[in-house]
Amino acid sequence: MINLLPPEEKQNIFLLKKEKLTIIWGIIILVFLFCLGLILLSIRFRILAETNYQKNALEQAKKENQTRDFISLNNVIQKYNKELAQLDSFYKKEIYFHNTLSTIMNVPSPKGLYLMNFSLSRGKTGAVQVNISGIADTRDNLLDFKKNIEENKEIKNIYFSPESWVSPKNVNFSLTFEID
Repeated sequence: MINLLPPEEKQNIFLLKKEKLTIIWGIIILVFLFCLGLILLSIRFRILAETNYQKNALEQAKKENQTRDFISLNNVIQKYNKELAQLDSFYKKEIYFHNTLSTIMNVPSPKGLYLMNFSLSRGKTGAVQVNISGIADTRDNLLDFKKNIEENKEIKNIYFSPESWVSPKNVNFSLTFEID
């Protein structure tokens, strides 16, 4: 096919073609941006609707949680939580009586020495502090008992009260020591 149009006409047709192509691309881009704007607007409305729903649900839950039954149940739960915390601290500070008593009973005591009272408590260092009071027939029996206690490696910080050594017979003694 032979093109018989003058060059100016060819130039005008080319410019019109270019202009139409630009208009078409502009319209396509505008339609795309318009659709994108609509999509983003619908997402925004969806998010707003969801947040309003969540706010209403939260307000409803707050109203439900303010009933007498719920408040009393909450108080009961808090009371039991405090008791559980106290039990937990008790078990962390617990004293293993079996081990402590077996250590005390394994110390040989001479005849005529009687243990009357003893108490166990947890010391500041974590060791078990033992307080014992009793009666010994003679001061020599008490000295033998002291020697036997000092030989036991588990018993530390042994302290006899000064009144324990005053009388030679029928000695009332008081003793304090720690067991790891």
